[in-house]
Amino acid sequence: MRTRPSLIAAVALALVLVGLGFWMVVAGWPQQTPTQNTLLDLAQLPMAGAVLVGIVEMTWTRRLWLRSPKVFASVFGPAGFALLLGIVLVVVAYGTSLKAYSGTGQLFIWVGVGLAFVYLAVDSLRREVTDPRTLLFEEVDDEDTPQGANHLVGSWDDDEDADAEGQLDVRDTETH
Repeated sequence: MRTRPSLIAAVALALVLVGLGFWMVVAGWPQQTPTQNTLLDLAQLPMAGAVLVGIVEMTWTRRLWLRSPKVFASVFGPAGFALLLGIVLVVVAYGTSLKAYSGTGQLFIWVGVGLAFVYLAVDSLRREVTDPRTLLFEEVDDEDTPQGANHLVGSWDDDEDADAEGQLDVRDTETH
């Protein structure tokens, strides 16, 4: 299996961003100076950037905008808007004396990243479900199967909890 260079670069960049975020938390932890407060307040931004790097890499390699452009635009449009609005609010908060907007801006950033991430998760599930490869069980023709070889199909006639019609009586079964 060959590893894509873009994947290696994305992993390296994401690791650097996570390391930066951890450093910002550790450096800002004492909260004794305004710089330490700012570091601690903004420490989640590199973490969001690390997630965003993964989202961009997966979106680029899968060419998601080509599959269903309308759905892609209806999810990534609002996600991009929320992300940009969040960045603007954080910049305004630290460019002026309105520090209260920093938290709101970071919320919008995470909403944008979250929308894009959910889209990728749904796409991954859709790809997995529509994958033609057999993952657990293979269909077997009854003609090709020797008698007794299929252990998943059996007779329910000898089941103690079945009534005369072969139906399972739920009232008689124990719940654990």
